[in-house]
Amino acid sequence: MSEKKPFLQAAGIVGVLTLLSRFLGLFRDMALASVFGASRIGDIFLIAFELPNLTRRVLGEGSLSAFIVPIFSRVRAEMGEKRGWLFASNALTTIGLFTSVLTLLGMAFAPLLFSILGYGYVERGDTEAIRLGAELTRIMFPFQIMLALSALMMGFCHSLRHFTMPSLGSSSLNITMIIVALLSSKIKDVHLFACIMGYAVLLGVFIRLVIMLPPLMQRGFRYTLRLQPASSHMKELYLMMLPATFGMAVAQINVTISRAFATKLGEGYIPCLMYSNHLVQMPVAIIAGALGTAILPQLSQYVLQNRREDLENLVRFAFRIVLILFMPAMLAFMALGHPMVEVLFQRKNWDAVATEKAYWALLFYAPALIWWGMQQILLPLYYARKDIKTTVWTGAAAMLLNIALNVTVVFTPYLKEHLGHGGLALANTLGVALNTVLLQIILTRRGMKLWDATVTITALKTFAAACVMGAAAWGMWHGLYTLVPHSHLTGLFLLSVVIIISVGVYFTAAFLLQVPDLREAFQMVIRKFRKSAPTTGE
Repeated sequence: MSEKKPFLQAAGIVGVLTLLSRFLGLFRDMALASVFGASRIGDIFLIAFELPNLTRRVLGEGSLSAFIVPIFSRVRAEMGEKRGWLFASNALTTIGLFTSVLTLLGMAFAPLLFSILGYGYVERGDTEAIRLGAELTRIMFPFQIMLALSALMMGFCHSLRHFTMPSLGSSSLNITMIIVALLSSKIKDVHLFACIMGYAVLLGVFIRLVIMLPPLMQRGFRYTLRLQPASSHMKELYLMMLPATFGMAVAQINVTISRAFATKLGEGYIPCLMYSNHLVQMPVAIIAGALGTAILPQLSQYVLQNRREDLENLVRFAFRIVLILFMPAMLAFMALGHPMVEVLFQRKNWDAVATEKAYWALLFYAPALIWWGMQQILLPLYYARKDIKTTVWTGAAAMLLNIALNVTVVFTPYLKEHLGHGGLALANTLGVALNTVLLQIILTRRGMKLWDATVTITALKTFAAACVMGAAAWGMWHGLYTLVPHSHLTGLFLLSVVIIISVGVYFTAAFLLQVPDLREAFQMVIRKFRKSAPTTGE
């Protein structure tokens, strides 16, 4: 247990840091949904927003921030403060120039790029949609320049042990978009509103960049125009980034595929897929992402010390925590997904039909929770062993399956009629499952025993407890909601009450079933609400 305790504490801290940004992202989705609804203009805006996002995620914004830290720290330690800041200036200039070229290319070929992701509109001959999509793409494409620069500056701040401003910066984009959406909500022209929100995206990422300047300048940073893209330190950064870039490219193309195929089904399916996926991703980011981040240092230590038994025990323990926390989340989304979407999104231009469509997608995304959670545990194990190549190949296999299933759903009349966009969500879930299973099989063939009887018992018992919770949640909601006047306020209150009681039902059932490691998982949930994010100064 002594080895598990710091792992759980670290996971709790990382989860809290992610919580604010995720909830702000949810509020942003709510603001956009209320104006755009599940409509043609909603499709167009989200496709245009996806294009620069896809580029920066493929380039590995998070990886860039992480990889710059050891290089910058070593240059400062070995060559002095001044050379460290010169390297920082060179990195900012080089990455800034590279992303500027990408931005100019993206803006020049905006109609083509939009037509690829929105090819359903091309098929239908909707030239107005392509024109507006290209315009919004051109507005938002510079987003990637400032985000790449802010990723570098975040790495510099972390190297200097300053975490406050980077943490605040991560939420600035969502805060800006929420404020601008609320201020512009009375605008009747949705095309104008879409353009205003495009500029809000740029403003938000600009704020994220600027607020990191004061702590860096206090430590001596002064930008110097310096362009040496072939320097030894920049080459080291490229070598570190290359495998991560390939891996991210596969992962992000996999995510984007469903949205591209959704345009062939008709108008308004992209918001339904995206917002339901964002709901399911919240526990993944808060809990599984935190577990994966926290587990990496201990995994790396065990790999270096060749402590295979300890490593296997830690991974199996993490698997059990994922099952304990994600099995009820999966059943909760299935049982309460409709009222969740209704309470959160159904207002103004987001109607009951849009809620039904989003819930249909949510049903097929929900089973991916377990697979996503376990994948977040397995990937750090490969990273600790410096085996990026395998993760790229398994990701590519998942992507091919996802493409094949998307094509099957869209071009098979029976599946298109009966599954529709739910089939696209299911294709994504099956792709994630394949990737996770392949990662597990490869490690097993390498002699690692990461799944044993205790994990199987935990899976069976948590599923049983989650089914009890799901039935209770469904019954409570449908019983109580018919007794009170229908409004967003009463709906939100009742949903909160049902969720809280359901959590109690689940942990009670799991306790009676004697689920292994239940106490540790429960303490981790409680810690989320008690701990505040650390505000480490310089």
